[in-house]
Amino acid sequence: MKLVVFDEWRVGLLEGETLVDITEAVPNWAPKWPYAWMLPFIASFTEGRVQWDQALRTGLRKSVADVRVRAPIPMPSKIIAAPVNYLLHQQEMGGVRGVYAGTQIKTIEDYGLFLKPSSSIAGPDDVITLPFAERRTDHEAEIGIIIGRQARNITEDEADQVIFGFTGLLDLSVRGPEDRPYRKGFDGFCPIGPWIVTQDEIPDMDAITFRLWVNGDLRQEGCTKDMIYSMRRLVALASYQTTLFPGDIIASGTPQGVGEVRPGDVLHLQVDGIGDLTVRVSKDTATSPAAMGEWFEKFTVSRSVVQ
Repeated sequence: MKLVVFDEWRVGLLEGETLVDITEAVPNWAPKWPYAWMLPFIASFTEGRVQWDQALRTGLRKSVADVRVRAPIPMPSKIIAAPVNYLLHQQEMGGVRGVYAGTQIKTIEDYGLFLKPSSSIAGPDDVITLPFAERRTDHEAEIGIIIGRQARNITEDEADQVIFGFTGLLDLSVRGPEDRPYRKGFDGFCPIGPWIVTQDEIPDMDAITFRLWVNGDLRQEGCTKDMIYSMRRLVALASYQTTLFPGDIIASGTPQGVGEVRPGDVLHLQVDGIGDLTVRVSKDTATSPAAMGEWFEKFTVSRSVVQ
């Protein structure tokens, strides 16, 4: 199934281009605080499968083109991200003309995982504001793994029992010497969508192809078969680090083709079997808070050292 959040945080199931509104059947649905109901809804989704099948037959139908599609998980308990999980991405970052030229680039096997804040979530057609005019910000196209039940310290063989589904994901990244959670944690730096596709609709999670265009130019094309750590291994590793909860998102890493994002750009991510996610970059960058003084200035200047 394809699970969609739309308009004023209503919930729908997608069949082709038709959206079936199942909001009235969602337990504890609360439009003024969508974060409170979405996570337990995911946790109970499998048990309610018969109910959702019935809703597909009887629910109110409308065209998906006539609604505003939102981020499918407005606020997960956490976003866990995989750094340098494709070998070709490692090579391009450390190449002669790479962002990390002259630096020894390691992979996920050395770095482990890191966290992005839930407030970095954005949805389809949202506008992203870059935090610094003087510093480079890059796009990173990825697949988001959605967790479906609470889990701790599981094996790779058990990962399928924990994975609820998948979504498209962009991991925006300011370049510089600070730790990844700072550079990748700004508001809007984790666009997801356009919806969640449940695991049973993905024939092979290790063979998902995806592409990213910027202003119509193809920048990235990758396939999950080329990941250093597979989807299942990422879930197992994450569950060793922290308890996973329904709705948690694992950003699985980006392939080669990472490049700079500039004010006014339009980013379009297409994921086979999932759908298309488009976000826009504001023509204006954020205004520096003058009250922060010299402390803030050191973070806004162009940084020659990158990690």
